Amino acid sequence: MKLKFKIFSVLIFLISVFSFAQKVSPFQINGELFEIPGKWEFKAQLKESGQFHLSNKKEKLSLLISVRNPEKFEFYQEGLSENELLNKFYNWESDYWKSSNGIETEVSEIKRNDEKKYIIWKLNLKNMPQNNNQDQITYLLYGLQNNKLIAINLTNNTDRKILLTESESIIFLEKIYLK
Repeated sequence: MKLKFKIFSVLIFLISVFSFAQKVSPFQINGELFEIPGKWEFKAQLKESGQFHLSNKKEKLSLLISVRNPEKFEFYQEGLSENELLNKFYNWESDYWKSSNGIETEVSEIKRNDEKKYIIWKLNLKNMPQNNNQDQITYLLYGLQNNKLIAINLTNNTDRKILLTESESIIFLEKIYLK
């Protein structure tokens, strides 16, 4: 009887692991592999910014991911430490959004991890006309891996009934970045 129970327990465990295992969508972008939880599809590459646009239709989420060499940025200087380079990258982008050309914008840093070389921040575009004058919130992770600057932007689509919370967004971005 105990043997049957053990076999039954092992079978239930294996079925649950394989049935409920989270699937990932792998994408290689400029030599870096990203394994994104869930089912994602490639939509387009934005030529100007080098970003790859990915979409999760079921979850109504959008991701923009870019992986670029630091030397291609105007703020790059020879001899910067990795953390100095990451800070320049974050400041360059957040300063752009703070001077947002007529769009009311709030920028706030949420989390910083100097050891793992990333910064998570939030961009709140206020009263967006294309979003029925609602705010559009994007969570961003800027990091440095393998001497490449990485930007991951997560946006809840406006037709999503329940938006991801800030903590859910942070956890999701870290899963993608930290592999």
